[in-house]
Amino acid sequence: MARTWANRTAGTLEAELPVQAAAVCYRLSSFSVEFLLVRTSSGKWTFPKGRLDPSMTAAESAAQEAWEEAGAKGRIAEMHFSSYVDTKRGLRHDAGTHEVRIFAYLFEVHTTVAPQETGRDPNWFSPENAKKQLAGGRSSRYARQLANVIDSAVETLAARSGRRLSFLVRAHGRGLGPAR
Repeated sequence: MARTWANRTAGTLEAELPVQAAAVCYRLSSFSVEFLLVRTSSGKWTFPKGRLDPSMTAAESAAQEAWEEAGAKGRIAEMHFSSYVDTKRGLRHDAGTHEVRIFAYLFEVHTTVAPQETGRDPNWFSPENAKKQLAGGRSSRYARQLANVIDSAVETLAARSGRRLSFLVRAHGRGLGPAR
């Protein structure tokens, strides 16, 4: 049975949603940050994410997804820094889509190898390009939430570093290269 999360907003209870964990994979250089995104089976860009493994913490589940989907090894934060709602296509007999609540964990990538899952096409993107890629194929509601995750990640990383980071914007995503 999938874990659920009741989201209370302004005193009302929204429907319980299945919960997943995402690894917001990043790498820092002196004055820039890049995010590692992977493709879904439908071709959209996303963070490595998946169901919670009952034998792991949510953070460990997110780190496992980073390994399986992006071939990323590194350090995962123990606490999520953001959450968002996205849609998931139904499996097998259910051809429709349903919403899932996804808790996002910062994952500093130290090394990358070819991912275990095929067709994921992991690529590095600047914050602005990551937001553009994440918006592709999604409604504006979901695209805004994903853009907010990127913005929150940048703010969190800047605050942790204790200095103002001026993140460089690249015109295109880059293929997997060695983590810096």
